[in-house]
Amino acid sequence: MIKRLVFILILLVNSLTAWSQVTITGKVISKVDETPIPLVTIVEKGTSNGTTADIDGNFLIKVAEPNSTLVFSSIGMVTKEYRLKGQRHIIVETEWDCHKDFFDSSEIKVYANSGLINTPLGGQIEVATPYLFFGGIIKGSYTYQTNLDQNELQNGQIEFSHFISTCDFDMDFKWNYRQVNFNNDFNSKAYSFETDYNFRNIKLIAGYTHLSLDNIETVGTQSSSGVLIGFGTTLGQPLHPTVIGKISLYKDKIEYQASVQAGYKKLLFFTKFYKLNSFNELSLGIGTTIGYRIKRQEE
Repeated sequence: MIKRLVFILILLVNSLTAWSQVTITGKVISKVDETPIPLVTIVEKGTSNGTTADIDGNFLIKVAEPNSTLVFSSIGMVTKEYRLKGQRHIIVETEWDCHKDFFDSSEIKVYANSGLINTPLGGQIEVATPYLFFGGIIKGSYTYQTNLDQNELQNGQIEFSHFISTCDFDMDFKWNYRQVNFNNDFNSKAYSFETDYNFRNIKLIAGYTHLSLDNIETVGTQSSSGVLIGFGTTLGQPLHPTVIGKISLYKDKIEYQASVQAGYKKLLFFTKFYKLNSFNELSLGIGTTIGYRIKRQEE
C-alpha cells in the first residue's frame, strides 16, 4: 500500500513539473548586422537544462518558470545572460569577441556553371583548409567554362585568408589567374596579386595585375602591366549576398570582373560577369557545400 502511495506521489510530482514548464522560442542574431548566429548553446541558469540553436539561429527550450534567466554562449562570442520576464518568444542580440571562429574553413564547395553568352557549360570547385596553427586559412578555387568549341573561360585562385585579423579588421592575400580563348579573335592570360582589406561588411581591394594578349589577326603578343582596384560589401537578409566588383587598368585596356554570391544552408548561388576586349560573359552557378574534418594523430 505504501509503495503504491509513493508511486502515485512521484507521478503527481512529475506531472506538476511537466505542467509547470514554460516553452520559450527565439532566435540569436548579431548585434552588428542582425545576421543569425548558428549553433549557440542556451542553458537555463542554475540548471543543466539546455539546448542548441540551429544553423539559422533558431531555438526552443522549456524552462521551469517564466522569469528564468537564459545563458547564451558559443566559441568566439561574448557570453550573454537574458532574463525572460514572462516573455515566450525572444530575439537575443549578441556580439563576437576578439577570438573569432571562422565558418569558411574546412569546406569543399562544388558548383555547376552556365555562361549565358559565350561559354554555356562548366563547373567550379573551391577547397578551404582548417584554421592553421600559425594563423589563417588557405583556399583554392578553379572555374572552367566552354562552348565545346573555340570559346573557353578559366579562372584559378589561391587565397590566404584571415592572415591578419582583429575584432574589426581582416586582411586576405590572393593570387588570381584568368584565361580566355575567344573564337578567332584573341587569346589572353592575366594574373594578379591582390590584397583585401575587410572592415566589418566593407571590402577594399588593391593589387598588381599583368596581361598577355594574342590577337589572331596580328603577329606577336601584347603584354601590359597595371593596377587592380575593387570594392565589396555584404548585404543583409534573407540570403546575405556578398557583392564584389573589380577593374584592372592596363595601358590601353580595361578588364572588368564582378560577382554576387549568396547561400541558404548548404545551397549556394552566384552570378558573375567578366569582360575583356570583345569578350563578355555573364555566368550563373548553383552548388553545395561539404564540411570535412581532419583527424589529428596522437603521438
